[in-house]
Amino acid sequence: MNEEEISLFVERNLTNFSVNSTGWESLIRKLLFEFAIAGWNMEHRVFGKEKFGGLRCYTYSEDEALNNKLKAIKDKYSELSVKTCEICGNEGKMRTIDSWQTTLCLNHFLEQQPVIEIDHKQNIRRSNKTILNIKEIVKADLEYDLQRMWVHTKGQEEMFYFSWQEPNYYLLLKTIPLSLFPKDRRNEIGGLFHSLQNCEICGYKAMYQKNCLRCHNEPWNESGYFIEDYGEKSNYIKECQMDIFMDEDDYEKYFTYDRSFEKSPDHQILFSSDDLREYEKLLF
Repeated sequence: MNEEEISLFVERNLTNFSVNSTGWESLIRKLLFEFAIAGWNMEHRVFGKEKFGGLRCYTYSEDEALNNKLKAIKDKYSELSVKTCEICGNEGKMRTIDSWQTTLCLNHFLEQQPVIEIDHKQNIRRSNKTILNIKEIVKADLEYDLQRMWVHTKGQEEMFYFSWQEPNYYLLLKTIPLSLFPKDRRNEIGGLFHSLQNCEICGYKAMYQKNCLRCHNEPWNESGYFIEDYGEKSNYIKECQMDIFMDEDDYEKYFTYDRSFEKSPDHQILFSSDDLREYEKLLF
């Protein structure tokens, strides 16, 4: 076995991996190289694919010792793949887009996860492209919990779908005239925006019933669960605020574009830099 033989083996098998883009090419090359070094018969092909946002590789050998080596290599690169953007190869993380799991850096996530925008002419835009104007809507339907919306335009069979998971969803819900919604939902929609309260955690006027529509945390209450886990209200708010600040899933970076809710000018951040350092030690 020499370097040229290994190089040819790697090149031959690269195309056997069904992945979404070129971001994992370096990982796949290294995986194949380590297969060759471990003793894989280079006359045999190696196949792999992206599955559930991670790299999967399928091989088998009757040599149990070799199988163990291959499994360790496959596990290693599977773990690395869910930290590597499938498109560019930069640092990434597992994300969900349209119910599909994928591993992307923040920039490529934002490219594929559109933001609802409404301009001064009431054009609704996604990815900087106008998809319709609010004046063109003739009917709007909602899911039972108001978190999903379908709008219809005159003369078009296509429905436009919007979800609470998109920034500015609630701004859109508030902007569409109530008269376009079913009669039995209008009071519910109006009541939602009329009853919003300030969230002590994120500071937005987005608390509706028992959930914040912006940060998705519950308000503090004196139930056994809260008392047992946090002791007092300030500890609960502090921990939730630190989770928001750390933004492990990049939710806050994505929702930077959201204009659905007003920010309270009196909102207070309860944690200190020392609190944050101690909390990070507990988590990591």
